[in-house]
Amino acid sequence: MTFTNPLPDLPSLPHRLPFRLGVTSYVYPADILANIQRLAPVVDDIELVFFESADASNLPTSGEIETWRDLAKKHEATFTVHFPIDKALGSFDPAEREACLTSILRLIKLCDPLTPHGWILHLEGIKSSATPAQVREWQQNLMPLLRIISGVVDNPRHICVENLEYPFEWCEPLLASLPFSICLDYGHLWQKNADWKAHLRHWLPRTRIMHLYGFDTTSRHYSLDRAPHALTREVLNAIGNYSDVLTLETFGYEDTATSMTRLMECFGEEGFRG
Repeated sequence: MTFTNPLPDLPSLPHRLPFRLGVTSYVYPADILANIQRLAPVVDDIELVFFESADASNLPTSGEIETWRDLAKKHEATFTVHFPIDKALGSFDPAEREACLTSILRLIKLCDPLTPHGWILHLEGIKSSATPAQVREWQQNLMPLLRIISGVVDNPRHICVENLEYPFEWCEPLLASLPFSICLDYGHLWQKNADWKAHLRHWLPRTRIMHLYGFDTTSRHYSLDRAPHALTREVLNAIGNYSDVLTLETFGYEDTATSMTRLMECFGEEGFRG
C-alpha cells in the first residue's frame, strides 16, 4: 500500500535507550507492511495488533509473515504480538472460550516464524464487580486453557499477561503455577487510580513488556503529552535497569510522534537517570 499524503518519519532517537523502544503497527494510515517498512528503521520493536471477527480480519498470510520477518531482521527489530480481543478467553460462555482459544492457537502457529519477543494476552471475561464465587469460576475456567497455550509456544515465558481493569491479584493463582511473564500497562493502572508503584515493585522481575501512553477517563490511548510530565518522568526513573520492551501504545502518527518527543525530552533532562 502506498501513502496518498506521506507523513514524515517518526523522530529519530539521539541515543539508545536503556530499554527496547516499541510502537504499534498502526502509526501510519496504511496496512501493517507499510507500517513495518516505515517503523523498523526507527524503533526497536513493533507491536502487531490483530483483530479477527465475523465482519473483518487482518490476519496475515504466511507469505506476508516471511516479508515482515525479513524486514525486521534487516533492521534488527523485533515484534510483540497482541492476541485479538474480539472474544474473551475467560468468558463464562464455553463456546466463546473455545473460539478465543482457537484464534490464539491459530495466531501462534502463523506468527511463530517471527520469533516474537512476547505474546500479549488479555485474560478478559470478568468484571471488577465480580463476586468471589465468580472470580473462582473464572480462574478455574482459564487454567486448562492457559496450560494448552503454554504447551504450544517455544518458551512459555514469552506469554505476557496484561493487567486490565479488574484487580490483577486475581491472576496470581494462575501465574503461580505457570511460567508466564507480565505485560505491565501503566495506562490501565492510572485510569483506575491503582497504586502503580506497588504493582511495579511486585511484578517488575517478571515483566517482559511495558505499555506507556497518555490517558484520561476514557479507554483511549493518547499521546504522552496527555499524561503529567512529572508522572512520565517518575515512571521512567522507577523502572531502573529494565531492558526489555517498552511500547508507546498509541495509534496514529500524531500521538506516536509526540509521545516519542516527550520520551526524548525526559532522557535529555539534567539529572535524569538516562
